[in-house]
Amino acid sequence: MAVLYPSQEWCDAWKDAMNNSEAVRENGKNWGADFNGNFVFEIAPGGGLDKTTYLYLEAKAGLCSVARVVDSPIGLDPGFHVTGDYPAFKNVVRGDKDFIEGVVRGLFKVKGDMSKIMRNAKFVRAVANSFTLFEATYLGE
Repeated sequence: MAVLYPSQEWCDAWKDAMNNSEAVRENGKNWGADFNGNFVFEIAPGGGLDKTTYLYLEAKAGLCSVARVVDSPIGLDPGFHVTGDYPAFKNVVRGDKDFIEGVVRGLFKVKGDMSKIMRNAKFVRAVANSFTLFEATYLGE
C-alpha cells in the first residue's frame, strides 16, 4: 500500500526501510558517534503542500530510532536543520535527484556541520535511497 509523502505513515515506512537497509547500516556505522546526527527537515509549501511541514529524524550508528512529523522544531535537538520546498524534497524522495547535489546547488539550506555530511556521503545517500524501498504517493499529483 502506498503512503502519502509527507505523513506519519510515510515516516513509519521510512524508518522501517532505513532499519532494514544493509547499505544504511554499513555506511552509517560512524554516523552520530561523536556528534549529533539528528535532523529536522523543514518542507516549505509548494507543489500541492499548503503549509510548512517538519519531519524529525534521530539516527545513530546506522539505525533510525525516531522518524516523525512534528508541529514545530522548537524543543528538538537536531544536529542538522534542512530547509527546502516541497517540489525539491519530492524529487529526492522519488529518487529523481540527489540530496547532496541539491545542497550543493542551493535547493536545500543546511544548518549544521556540512563536513559531517560530506564525510558521510555514502550514509546520506543510502538514507536517501531508502526512500525508494517503499511505495509513496505525492501531493499535487
